[in-house]
Amino acid sequence: MSIKINEFLTGLVREKRPVIHCITNYVTAGDVANIILACGGSPIMADQPEEVSEITALSDCLLLNIGTPKESTKAAMIKAGQEANRRNLPVIFDPVGIGASRYRTETALSLLKEVKVTVIRGNASELWVLLKELTGQNVGNGSISPARGVDASFSDEIKEETLESLKATARALSTATGAVTVMTGATDIVSSGKENWLIKNGCPQMSRITGSGCMLDGIIAAYTASIGPRPSQHAIFQAAALATAAAGLCGERAAKRAEKIPGGTGSFRCCFLDEVSILEESTLKGGINIEVS
Repeated sequence: MSIKINEFLTGLVREKRPVIHCITNYVTAGDVANIILACGGSPIMADQPEEVSEITALSDCLLLNIGTPKESTKAAMIKAGQEANRRNLPVIFDPVGIGASRYRTETALSLLKEVKVTVIRGNASELWVLLKELTGQNVGNGSISPARGVDASFSDEIKEETLESLKATARALSTATGAVTVMTGATDIVSSGKENWLIKNGCPQMSRITGSGCMLDGIIAAYTASIGPRPSQHAIFQAAALATAAAGLCGERAAKRAEKIPGGTGSFRCCFLDEVSILEESTLKGGINIEVS
């Protein structure tokens, strides 16, 4: 089946310069801000509960990431999320490390109870745990594997023998929440509940730096914010898939650039930021690898 992708969305982000309100973790906040700037957006990092509603009102998209959860941050996320819902702004949610602790899991569930999210992005273990907690469903293998901190468990990594069960998990989570699901791994799975696309861009180096997933959250936020007001679910699905493929392609190109230096993971991180900042529509069109599944 042929796929029609609006690669011009990359240029549209730079044209519109969407403001992305980020309430994210302190480990990768700088990386997220820089990657949003690199792809053409305008980040604002604000997590004080007393101001988040006003900041969200000035923004085009809200990004919520629970990587370093605490009570004040949770309160800020709920207030900002409710303001985004009132204004029909997209909300990107990353349940980092859900399942690693009960507090972290309850934080994610509280947010989803109070805020309608547009896109959920996480690794296989995180999204499997989230589905189980929300619905009680054991989709696929029938068991939940404990996450390795904020990383997917070895048994839940996306590979040929787990692909079908994890596609079912992504589809079920989208159906349960109404959000587009982006499950990231060696192959990325993007699901709307009705459609599943496999993104086969990327490189191993992306899993060896802190924050590659958080940076993807920022790119998804910028792309989703640029498709216009009140977009259809299919438009959101396509924007999330294109953002995921673009990040993976930039990772591939960054790995080749870092090898020429030669350099290690530090050089790769810098090269990745460079590649996102210079990505052109023609490069994206010729390099993305997406399959309908």
